Amino acid sequence: MADITESQALKMIPTFLEGPVKLWFHENSTAFESWSVFKAQFLHTYSSPALKQLASNRLRHR
Repeated sequence: MADITESQALKMIPTFLEGPVKLWFHENSTAFESWSVFKAQFLHTYSSPALKQLASNRLRHR
């Protein structure tokens, strides 16, 4: 796989997202100055204990 720049990686992210997460990305994309900023914001937004519990519950009820 070819090496990609941070800028290229940030442009590719939306292709891997769906629904509310994709909307969140588009609404906040101007704040993502680098991969590390995106990663920190993503983890801050989507890795709370409540969201982990919700995901776990959804997986159990599939």
